[in-house]
Amino acid sequence: MIRNTQHSWGSAAKFFHWATAALVFVQLALGWTAVSWRLSPTKAHLYVWHKSIGMLLLVLVALRLLWRFVNPTPALPADIPAWQCRAARASYVMLYAILIAMPLTGWVLNSAANVPVRIFWLVPLPSIVVASKSTASLAALVHMTLFAALTALIAIHITAALRHHFFSRNDVLIRMLPAFRRRALRSIAVVATLVFAALPRTAQAAGWNMEPGAGRLEFLVTFESAPAVGVFKQFDTHVYLEPERPQESRIDVKIATASADMMSAGFNNVIRTRDWFDCEHFPYAEFRSIDVRRLGADSYVAKGTLSLKGVSRTVEVPFVWNEAASGAALRGELTVKRSHFGIGTGEWIGNEVVGADVRIRFAVQLRKIG
Repeated sequence: MIRNTQHSWGSAAKFFHWATAALVFVQLALGWTAVSWRLSPTKAHLYVWHKSIGMLLLVLVALRLLWRFVNPTPALPADIPAWQCRAARASYVMLYAILIAMPLTGWVLNSAANVPVRIFWLVPLPSIVVASKSTASLAALVHMTLFAALTALIAIHITAALRHHFFSRNDVLIRMLPAFRRRALRSIAVVATLVFAALPRTAQAAGWNMEPGAGRLEFLVTFESAPAVGVFKQFDTHVYLEPERPQESRIDVKIATASADMMSAGFNNVIRTRDWFDCEHFPYAEFRSIDVRRLGADSYVAKGTLSLKGVSRTVEVPFVWNEAASGAALRGELTVKRSHFGIGTGEWIGNEVVGADVRIRFAVQLRKIG
């Protein structure tokens, strides 16, 4: 029987219930693991699974609600007190609301943090809010609060179901169980096992941190048609590279914009202003890779997001990687248009004095983590 009756749940409602339950438990475990995991390709992949299953849950809950609207809801046993009936209905409403709100707040969080979301690495989701640290922080707080509330509601829901079965001796739990035979339960266990078995694939990617003071990050422009060189004195680089599986690698760079030095007090004062780096409002620039491809024996290209002065753009960074027993070396360069990031506005917006292109050159020494 697919549809519900006044006294029992149909097979479709049971499927929605147990599929949602299985995915929710997988989600709770994935979310907790991803937050706790060290920054690495594995952490990134855990989050992809978490976001993907979250969106799958959102669709499943929407379908479940539609099915509930067009089907009768079996009545609770007559001997259940009225306050318990009201509490049960309130808990259902809260569970549905949280299961819808959690994927949406996660989407908002990633959009505000300017983190790309691809469902199962295939379907990109658009940003639904503008990049904003304050919005990202608020969304993260709401998301974690909902996580705590969901965990509490699940505990209450399970406790109530067991109480109905073992103490009240009614059929509230039994009528949701028959269609979920052992074979179906084993199938869910197999699916959950396969999900987690797929996660450790990237655990072998080696992690590297930059040696303190062992890196140079330059930017080269033209000023009045003559070369002008600047450096960022404060930046940090973290690399997780698996040469045999470069697509599982990741490169993260964080730069303190106020550390820019063009070896001239006059230039340094200007480039910190609103027209240039606007260091007061945008103290950091960041690059986060989303894909790494191997081009040759030691040559690679990292595709990722460069965020500077509140603007984020996808760029490709060619680099050379040399690894030895004593450490590793990363070097490369790329060219960007300063106007793409709002660098040089106001009276500096033209290219006559300062050229349009900025060449970024880097060389970093790294040590293996652990």
